[in-house]
Amino acid sequence: MRDKFLDLTDGELMAAAKGKTKKKPSAKAPPKSSAASKTPSGATRPAAKAIPKPVPARSVPQPAALPTPTPILPATASKPPAPGKPLGAGDFVLDKLHQIALTATNLDVAVEFYRDVIGLKFIARFDPPGLAFFQLSGGARLLLSVQASQATLYFLVPDIEAALVNLRKRGVSILQPAHKVHRDEAGHFGRKGTEEWMAFFRDPSGNLIGLVERR
Repeated sequence: MRDKFLDLTDGELMAAAKGKTKKKPSAKAPPKSSAASKTPSGATRPAAKAIPKPVPARSVPQPAALPTPTPILPATASKPPAPGKPLGAGDFVLDKLHQIALTATNLDVAVEFYRDVIGLKFIARFDPPGLAFFQLSGGARLLLSVQASQATLYFLVPDIEAALVNLRKRGVSILQPAHKVHRDEAGHFGRKGTEEWMAFFRDPSGNLIGLVERR
């Protein structure tokens, strides 16, 4: 070994000395992986996952309450009628029913029904114009007519002219003045020769109402 170094020059000796003292860089250990670790048996197992921290619950905003809709009334809604002035004692009133008129599409069948089925007292029949009369309890009459288009109420009054004056003062529109409609020559409805005078008007619904005076 010594003979080997004797053959070297001074420069080569210095270079060899530096080579002996120079340390080789040590191999760096591979970085430990945080993704896996070795088990005692040498098998690699996955690293435990980090448990996420609980996120505090956020309050969910509630929708604002909707306003209660205001009901819309129809533009044509009518106002309630103003209360009228009540009648006093002794004022004129219509309370004595004299006759009710009904339509008869077939007068023969109608007469049999009211006489034989209903049991009303038959008074008289007039053809033409196609009328039949029945007596009702309390003195009123039922009139069946082939010409009537709607039911009609007849009220008996002692003085038809005075009744019309009272009704006109109360704003009632009279359809026609009082006039004679029948003279009972045969006495079907009472005393022979009695005349019946009538006048007509309508109620707010258009129903026909008649006034009757027997003279």
